[in-house]
Amino acid sequence: MEKMNPESLLREAQALGEDIKELESIDVQQAYRQMQQKIKNNRQKAIYNQWMRYAAFFTLPLLLTSLVLGYLYFQEPTIDDKYAEITAAKGSVIRYELPDHSVVWLNAGSTLRFPTVFRADNRNVELKGEAYFEVEADLERPFYVNTSNGLSVHVYGTKFNVAAYEDDDYIETVLEKGKVNVTAPGQETVVLAPGEQLLFEKQNAKLTKNTVDVYEKVAWKDGKLIFRNAPLDEIFKKISRHFNTDIEFHT
Repeated sequence: MEKMNPESLLREAQALGEDIKELESIDVQQAYRQMQQKIKNNRQKAIYNQWMRYAAFFTLPLLLTSLVLGYLYFQEPTIDDKYAEITAAKGSVIRYELPDHSVVWLNAGSTLRFPTVFRADNRNVELKGEAYFEVEADLERPFYVNTSNGLSVHVYGTKFNVAAYEDDDYIETVLEKGKVNVTAPGQETVVLAPGEQLLFEKQNAKLTKNTVDVYEKVAWKDGKLIFRNAPLDEIFKKISRHFNTDIEFHT
């Protein structure tokens, strides 16, 4: 066996002494506490992750439910329109209040069709015959009177008369108060001022605007018939409707 010289033994002894000092310098208690804290942190992190998974599991259905409810709340509901119809028999004049509190008088032999609940953006009615309207003002919901010949009277709040009998050769709009816009098929919109009349001739789609005596045109709603410079055939036709009687005229 080879003998180690004194210098080698001294170096090994010094190295062993340094290792012993390094081992003695380790704080076992501190290392233990650090390890315990690390284990605790890892456990808390695992518990937190587990709870987050649970929260996501329960939150997702709630989120979807909230989105659906929000969509249904803000989505404009589809309106299933239901209509009502009122008719004034020949020989009668009736007064009726519409769902928006507008008031209409129907002349003899006239029919008005309208939704039982008006839409949020408009108020549309369909007229056959003659009617006098007092429309409640509502700038967000214009009021339309539509006729079978395509002529439409557009207002926001006013008083006016529309005569649209199917057996007449014309449709007549007379404005008493406010302002109305009248649109005829293939024509530009005509604006009427109080005291003005617009005649639409069905045969040739001609529009004629005149100044008239408004009360003469609307007196029928008060049970009166007024004629000034009217042709006989028109007079007899209106008398026949008003009194529900047949009149024969021979020249």
